[in-house]
Amino acid sequence: MPLVMLRVVTEADEMVKRMKRAPNQPTSSLCLYAGVFAKTWTVQDSGTLLPQHSHHHPHISYVVSGAVRVWCGDEELGDFAAPCAIKIAAREMHSFLTLTDDVTILCIHNTDHLDEVNEPAVAEMYTLDLED
Repeated sequence: MPLVMLRVVTEADEMVKRMKRAPNQPTSSLCLYAGVFAKTWTVQDSGTLLPQHSHHHPHISYVVSGAVRVWCGDEELGDFAAPCAIKIAAREMHSFLTLTDDVTILCIHNTDHLDEVNEPAVAEMYTLDLED
């Protein structure tokens, strides 16, 4: 099942529970080199939520441009603006909400921990079914 990115609809700076598809779906590119897996996510719209997921091994998410709010499980880690490295522990559910337009996040993993399709093994992932 493909990962669906969402856009949070805000009202008076408070998140409401109503969600819709992001008008511009995030794009990604991948680079494998010298024992490093690097996946770059480019997100055009502020208010886009990258749903919670976890990996079997620790990694770094690097905010290259823009700003994001990060959660690990139910705990809000805070707001992070580029340039900034965020350490994500193994099996820690994590998600990102873009706070600005034109956000770029670089996810960096050790290639010793890739699965059979050369991606970091996902331990758990939440997906949401939305109305079109």
